[in-house]
Amino acid sequence: MRIRSISTLPVTNPRPMVGGPLWVFVRVETDEGLVGYGELFANALAWRPWRISQLVDELGTDLLIGHDVYDTEALSWKIYNCRYSHVSDMTKAAAASGIEMACWDIIGNAQGVPVYKLFGGKMRDVIRSYSYLYPTEESGQELGKFWQNPELASERALNYMDMGFTAIKLDPVPSLNDFNNHSGQVVPVQLSLEALDRAEATVAALRDVVGNRCDLIVGTHGQMSPAGAIRLAKRLEPYEPLWLEEPVPPELADEMAKVARATTIPITAGERLTSKWEFARLARADAVAIFNLDVSVVGGLQEAQKIAALAEANYIQVSPHVYGGPLVAAASIQLSLCLPNFLILEVNETYDGIYRELLDVPIEWRRGWITPSERPGLGHSLNEEIARSLAPEWHTDRSRRGPV
Repeated sequence: MRIRSISTLPVTNPRPMVGGPLWVFVRVETDEGLVGYGELFANALAWRPWRISQLVDELGTDLLIGHDVYDTEALSWKIYNCRYSHVSDMTKAAAASGIEMACWDIIGNAQGVPVYKLFGGKMRDVIRSYSYLYPTEESGQELGKFWQNPELASERALNYMDMGFTAIKLDPVPSLNDFNNHSGQVVPVQLSLEALDRAEATVAALRDVVGNRCDLIVGTHGQMSPAGAIRLAKRLEPYEPLWLEEPVPPELADEMAKVARATTIPITAGERLTSKWEFARLARADAVAIFNLDVSVVGGLQEAQKIAALAEANYIQVSPHVYGGPLVAAASIQLSLCLPNFLILEVNETYDGIYRELLDVPIEWRRGWITPSERPGLGHSLNEEIARSLAPEWHTDRSRRGPV
């Protein structure tokens, strides 16, 4: 069974844009007429929607038309080794992820089994989940300021606990994107005393209201120097976060290891890494306790399982990063079912609204836990009619310019 066509369906995520503003789904069709769907991590890419589609279309056409769908290992190596460099940049890795994911969806459907049965079978029946803490849409609160407001964040945390969540996440430090700076610094920075005080106050307020009934997860998106991250970690240790995520930029594992050695808080990293070799550096440096790999970034499901096996051999747990549309969620659910060292799965709130509309059968999230679909493939198929109705204008009219 061979690949006949590869195409993309970019989608503009309607407000409040939980899971990011842009999702790009991949559609693979075989010469036998079977169709599979995947998703790539578009939110991390610097290109406009139509350019991302063009990149995926050209990569697929040049390398994979006529490729046997079952040969997923060879598919990954074709993409990884193509052109000049063997280094797995995020754009190429994301494209490979979406295509590979769609191939496993086809294989599962062809065999009449869920994908997890092709990856060793179940280790658990249900999956524990956590979500970022978001303000209500009606409040109009800006996300960064909301996360740094102890009163508002702790009040909203109670709402999430009422939904059933037993773990919630926030970024209580300033987000320094683009040309923003912090006291004249660029990333990695030393946070000001004011920023440290505010972060500590927010986490303290959350712990006060949730007690020991809910884990707190602290993200920083790799913005601090090791010395700065250690200062923050010391402030947060009394509140027992489940982890401190990406305290320094992810490039230098030895620098992240400095933070890990200096704090009792487990360190997590991996959402911006694209290959097993990068994760191997983290393991060798004893830099992290948890990998938060993303199946839509690392090359797909098979590569994700390899990274998880590397983690297992080093007593490192895995918590898949999920920030995107419903298909990366579906693939991550399949992965989470079969990992011995799985910890908890990131979700984007409760998978209602547009997440439900885009799938033929919605993801079953209930009281903080996901009950996986037993349907074949990824367990969920894309509603192409809805997806095409949400296509970005810039995808259909390439002469127009607009934000990604």
